[in-house]
Amino acid sequence: MPLYFLIFLAMLAASLLLYLGAVAAVAITRRPPPSWIPKVAASPLQAAGVASLWSAVGVGWLLFFNVYRIHVDMSAFGEAAFQAFSRGYTRRLPIVVLPYGAMCLLWTLALWSAPVRVSRRAVWGIATLLIISIASTPWAAGAQDAMQEHGYSEEAYRQLQTSHLVRTLTVTIAAVWALVEVWCVPKRDVSQLG
Repeated sequence: MPLYFLIFLAMLAASLLLYLGAVAAVAITRRPPPSWIPKVAASPLQAAGVASLWSAVGVGWLLFFNVYRIHVDMSAFGEAAFQAFSRGYTRRLPIVVLPYGAMCLLWTLALWSAPVRVSRRAVWGIATLLIISIASTPWAAGAQDAMQEHGYSEEAYRQLQTSHLVRTLTVTIAAVWALVEVWCVPKRDVSQLG
């Protein structure tokens, strides 16, 4: 397994653990998780989170409407052309999966910070949407593996597109929610955060 994929899986695992830890902290104490990340770092963390969400929205819809549909086109040219495209696509996955893993990690880390520009409720909602998107990832990976091993099939393609649609919709909803929050929350003077 390539190093970038191990890093990606580690980011997703860390995201899940941070999320589950925050859920457990709330369940046990009936209060928000402790703020381990100081307010001065929470603002850049949330800003990076919003930027990463919108980047993922663009990539997600590009993959859904363009890149994944090339699988169908390439299958019409035969198995060799399809497999060449599929291998080329997976070799370029670090550009897609590492920013996605970092985005999930940013928002689950934000659960452990004080609310700054994005309310605590919105951070929880966004992190939950990203956990749902993570849950759809193995389904897409299974479809990719099936097509690489057995060639193109309409069933595997539908599974890939459906899984990716779930992931892209959850990230899009999260991005819109984050943007609305950033616009609606009154601006705070960063020099007063301490």
